[in-house]
Amino acid sequence: MKTNVLYYLIGLLISTCHISTNAQTDANIPIQGITIYIDYPDAPASVSSDQLDSIINGETYTDLDIERSFKNYWYQQSRRNVVINHDIFFYSAPYPVSYYEALPWYEGILLWQNALEHIIVTYPGYDWDLLSESESGSLSSIMIISSAWGPAGVGAAHYPNWILSNGKKVGSIYGSVLQAPWDLAHNLFMTTHEGGHGIFGFPDTYDTEYNSGGTSFYTLMSGGKPDIEPIGGPFLAQNNWGYVLNPTPGTQIITLKADGDSIVTIRNPHDPFEFFTIEARKQSNIGNSRFPVELGLLIWHTDSKVFTSNTREEMTPLLHYKHSIEQADGLFELENDIDIVIGGNAGDIFVPGSVFTNSSTPNANWWSGEQSNITIENIEFVGTDFIRFTVTIPEIHEDHYPEINQDGWTLISATPPQVGYEGDKAFDGDITTYYHVPWGNTEPRSHDLIIDLNDLYTINEIYYTANSNTSPPWEGRIENYEIYFSEDGIDWGAPVATGTFFRTEIRQYILIPETTGRYLKFSAINSFDDDVRTSIAEINLRGYRTSEAGLIENEPLQAISIYPNPATDILQVYTKQNDNYNLEVYNLEGALILNTSFNQETTIDISGFNQGVYLIKFSSALKSETYHFVKI
Repeated sequence: MKTNVLYYLIGLLISTCHISTNAQTDANIPIQGITIYIDYPDAPASVSSDQLDSIINGETYTDLDIERSFKNYWYQQSRRNVVINHDIFFYSAPYPVSYYEALPWYEGILLWQNALEHIIVTYPGYDWDLLSESESGSLSSIMIISSAWGPAGVGAAHYPNWILSNGKKVGSIYGSVLQAPWDLAHNLFMTTHEGGHGIFGFPDTYDTEYNSGGTSFYTLMSGGKPDIEPIGGPFLAQNNWGYVLNPTPGTQIITLKADGDSIVTIRNPHDPFEFFTIEARKQSNIGNSRFPVELGLLIWHTDSKVFTSNTREEMTPLLHYKHSIEQADGLFELENDIDIVIGGNAGDIFVPGSVFTNSSTPNANWWSGEQSNITIENIEFVGTDFIRFTVTIPEIHEDHYPEINQDGWTLISATPPQVGYEGDKAFDGDITTYYHVPWGNTEPRSHDLIIDLNDLYTINEIYYTANSNTSPPWEGRIENYEIYFSEDGIDWGAPVATGTFFRTEIRQYILIPETTGRYLKFSAINSFDDDVRTSIAEINLRGYRTSEAGLIENEPLQAISIYPNPATDILQVYTKQNDNYNLEVYNLEGALILNTSFNQETTIDISGFNQGVYLIKFSSALKSETYHFVKI
């Protein structure tokens, strides 16, 4: 990683020290891939080999109305972290376009597989080992460009998991055209959009049901043209591209340069997978020609637990977009089927005079309805390229109690499980093991798990994690639930919580009024798709022993240091307090990467981790805190 201090000072002005910054720019990580141009007997190629190479790999390109190459787009949007180069090949399909238009997509993309095999046979000296591979061993970037729009599979990314005759694995492959029917000239939007899917796994953020605006032209993943929109703040945060600022509790004045290199993220203290992102944009910068004002702040609300393609415009706790635009005028036109064609307007953008608080419209609440107490105000322009604003982050509230240690818990009863997947797997501290009521069971609903916490606790937060297995036994993810507590295990009374979970493997939380109990009954009323199975990877609680009510403290763990951060190979962890700690590392998809314990200091080998942002959670007998670190 290269960090230019002068650039940092010019591009990002922070007038207080209460901000942690994760910076990754100019890493120049190479990705080597393949582009195959497929034409048809009745649709010959519209570009030459040299033109296509320039469109995909060119340092500069202005021919055919394309403003920048595929390589340059991703180099700029990744904040100079990713350098994509593709080897260029051509392949002629044996049948006319109409033949491939009549096929379902899963048969249509077999043409793409034939094209890959053609390269293997026709170019025996081509070194496939020089192509980049993903963590799973699949080729990182295989792109198909079709000379015609109609053939099945074109205009999408697919995940066929082919094994080619040379042993190479194709996990994902994506296809586009240079000129779709609605394009007046060649346009690279579809190609870069499908590359976002195929290379980086970004989701669509337009509404695939076409009954709302999604996130409109504010991101490549839902935008269009003419000059290809930026990727957008949440995707920068996901990949740690650029300077990602994480304000800590207190009031800070932040000045962002409208070049997109610096963004602000503010995470939900209950749920680090829900967060706001703030970025500054300027209309006259490349990619922003459809940005509706010359200069302004764009505020995003992301909930990573949502896995639909932005089809949930209801704006309720369970039915909302994965990535939403907080529209400053509070009219919610993107959700309300008003701006589908236009795609957005100046009222969406935060400018001087705009505020974002608990009581504003839109408000700064989390999707659960809980007030975040975040404020963004005093927005002002500084010159022609900078935006200054005040952001206030609340202290973590006093009743955000530590997680209760599971070591003393015992299983009282459970709906009969599959052998090896007993009820105590739901609270063994291991996210890879789980309680599982199997396929074919005839047990009536609800499926109940009753746990003795072995002491009387005061509790106000409950966490549920579904199993993330991708091979049998799997699924059984709970849809509707009821939660009960009892002091004697006999009198359960009314449920303290009822509701519906997301269908996701990411840990989900439930806030409840403070409740006293020793026994927990976790009732799975049903599972998604009327599945007869039920699975629980982990149940966690936040609270304290009722007998220790006067002892509970909610100060952070004593002076934990994580360094260097960002880190490449080794992460050092140190605390002044001599105590027993459990340490867990999660990626931003919620998967547990590492689970260990230490006393006062430890060294973690992260050399095998993928680059990106990770959550690191520390727990002691009375405390639990979560921090971030960055692997570069």
